[in-house]
Amino acid sequence: MLTTTVKASSISNLTDARYFAAWHVEWLGFDLTAAGLAVLPLQEVKEIKDWIEGPKIVGELAILDVEESQQIIDFLSLKYIQVGMHTPVEYLNSLNVDAIIKEVIIEPSTTIAEMKAHLSTYFDYVDYFLINFDKNNLDWASIKKGTTLSVAQLQEICQQYEVFLNIDFTPTNIEKILTTIQPLGISVKGGMEEKVGLKSYDELDDLFELLAEEI
Repeated sequence: MLTTTVKASSISNLTDARYFAAWHVEWLGFDLTAAGLAVLPLQEVKEIKDWIEGPKIVGELAILDVEESQQIIDFLSLKYIQVGMHTPVEYLNSLNVDAIIKEVIIEPSTTIAEMKAHLSTYFDYVDYFLINFDKNNLDWASIKKGTTLSVAQLQEICQQYEVFLNIDFTPTNIEKILTTIQPLGISVKGGMEEKVGLKSYDELDDLFELLAEEI
């Protein structure tokens, strides 16, 4: 068992799903973005979802049509979804699910005031925030230097909200990040297979082996 909560994002193949489930990852997020290059047909997602036991299955939706979204939710029997950065509150209020994760993409210019305003706007409508530094290649070193949101600011946010953190986790920095920032959990990413059934998980293995120990 892992010593921190992990959400695996952008799952697009059975190989990823089986790998993360074997590590007892708590949340598995399937990329359902209509324009995504890695997106699977819904029937294949359903087959993988039905095969996997244990993790909570999250539908990562980018479409903003409520009726279409609810059809996907119903077809896959989803209890949990993740929505994008600019999802309207009205859309969130219209969906029938147990919990919503809201992605928050950090830009190099993002200020703590902007961050707090964004989180407070969505607080009553979502259950978790996934704060994503990785999408814009912002790393832990930049946070420590204060060139983006600072360590103290992230600590404050994680005290106020249920946060999954997506940043450049490595075996050399993850202990420091978790003990300093204290998020609810971390987000790691699946990806394309080299060929069907074949992927390298060496970096994730190193990370999970560390997380399987006492931190």
